[in-house]
Amino acid sequence: MLSFFKTDKAIFRRKVMAYLRQVGYNAAICKTKWGSSGGLTAGNYEFIDVVQSISPTRQTRYFVDLDFASEFEIARPTTDYSRLLQYLPRVFVGKSEELKKMVNLMSDSAKRSLKSKQLSLPPWRKHRYMQNKWFGPYRRTTNQIQANNSSLSPATINNVQCRYVGFEDAVNGSLFIRTR
Repeated sequence: MLSFFKTDKAIFRRKVMAYLRQVGYNAAICKTKWGSSGGLTAGNYEFIDVVQSISPTRQTRYFVDLDFASEFEIARPTTDYSRLLQYLPRVFVGKSEELKKMVNLMSDSAKRSLKSKQLSLPPWRKHRYMQNKWFGPYRRTTNQIQANNSSLSPATINNVQCRYVGFEDAVNGSLFIRTR
C-alpha cells in the first residue's frame, strides 16, 4: 500500500515508520552519524527501529531496513559473492544479533571478493564503516515530515519575522531589512 512512495527512499521510510506507529508500535527513524577517526571515513545512515518493552527494565530493539541488500552491492563481485548477495533479504527486520552476523559475513565476503579481483576495498565497504551504519551513535526521531530548509514555500517566507535595521538608500530609495 506504500509502494507508491518507493521512488523517494526518505519519504517511503517515513511513511512506513508512520504506519508502524499508527498500528501501535514504538517505531522511529534512526539516524546514525559518525566522524572520521583512525582510518574510518565519516558517514551517516538512516533506518527504522522498533523498540518493544518486555518489562519495565528490558527492551528489545528491532532493526527495519527497507533497502538492506543494496547496502552490500560492490563493483565486479565474484560469483560466490553474487550468490551470497542474492540470499540477503531486500528488507531486513530483525534483532541486533542477527544484523551483526549478516554485516560481519557480508563485510568479510566483500573484502575477499574485491581482493580476488585485485580491487582495493573502498572505505565505505570496510567492516567498521558498515557496522557504524546500524550500530554507530544514533538519534531517534518520529517526525513524519522531514524538514527541508532549502525548499522554502512562499507561505513559509511570509511567516519570517523581520525588523528594520537600515536606512533609506540614497540611490534608489529602498529600505534595507535584515532578518533575525
